[in-house]
Amino acid sequence: MARVKKLPKFVKLVKLAKPVKNKFDVKAFAEVAAKAAASPKELGTFIESIEDGEGITSFFWKATQPGYVGWRWSVTVSQIDPGAEPTLCEVVLIAGEDSLAAPAWVPWSERLADYQALQAELEKQAALDAEEETEELAVADPEQSEDTEK
Repeated sequence: MARVKKLPKFVKLVKLAKPVKNKFDVKAFAEVAAKAAASPKELGTFIESIEDGEGITSFFWKATQPGYVGWRWSVTVSQIDPGAEPTLCEVVLIAGEDSLAAPAWVPWSERLADYQALQAELEKQAALDAEEETEELAVADPEQSEDTEK
């Protein structure tokens, strides 16, 4: 039989009389955080909220800034205990599905190799062009080439 361990005297176990419902409006909390990060004119209409699991929710608003077409403001809020005040995790401006975004990053070593290959090709082409030009000059003026040989 397992032994039950007694708690110290200073520990009090409190049982709630009735279950506490969520007394905080988490969406309003997230909206205040989004408005603090963006100016009121840059924050558009509410798009959606996504439950990320275990009391973590992400809320999305349309970004109305010029140059950020298709982007959205994302506010992630954590509220593990429904009776506790929510915690702000992050506020970010992220690219949406239809947004303009920078191209995929290419490592410097690959970009340098492409540049070096292009430079080598340009040098070969310049050498061929110079060789063709000297041949054309030799064919066009044979007397001048004989004078230079003497």
